[in-house]
Amino acid sequence: MSRINQDTFFGIFGNGHFRYVYGMMGPNDLEPILAFSRTFYPKVVVEIGISHGGTAKCILENSPWIERYIGIDVVPNYKTSLSIQQAEVPEIAGAAVKNDPRVELIIKPNGSRDLNATELPIADLILIDGDHSSEGVLNDTHLARKIIRKGGIICWHDYGNSAVPGVKEVIDNLNIKEGNHICHIENSLICFQICREGR
Repeated sequence: MSRINQDTFFGIFGNGHFRYVYGMMGPNDLEPILAFSRTFYPKVVVEIGISHGGTAKCILENSPWIERYIGIDVVPNYKTSLSIQQAEVPEIAGAAVKNDPRVELIIKPNGSRDLNATELPIADLILIDGDHSSEGVLNDTHLARKIIRKGGIICWHDYGNSAVPGVKEVIDNLNIKEGNHICHIENSLICFQICREGR
């Protein structure tokens, strides 16, 4: 597994400091995403698993260059693959950002499982934070790789979270097969890949 410590990461990509903490991600997870945004100025962002929109709110408030932010989630009565994630199913997906004109919400009975690449735009930055079962993470990874632009960034949340081991399992297996292209940021639950291939 490729790893990068936070000092080195922020030395390369700049700071990700922000004023307010929203949502489920803590500062150690949000700051690298904001550093990517401030370095690469993504115009199109896709978040798989937007939940109530706290992470999206923080990213959007700190990234005025974003033109489109697509948030994907499930309907309120959805039964999660992992019981531990049931409490994360939002009553109103994207509620924190629904009035931002840059935001497009895609709510499906099975979330991202009901989507194919032709229904989504080419993205500069993709956050995968939805179904954390192994099958769910793999499905979202395949979808993300079909819509990411060449040189775009995919980030996965909850790598190393023992409550949802499927994320680590999928990332580790992909790295074994593909040659460690996905990197973990130490002291965070974030992994990322700067994609050499894309649309």
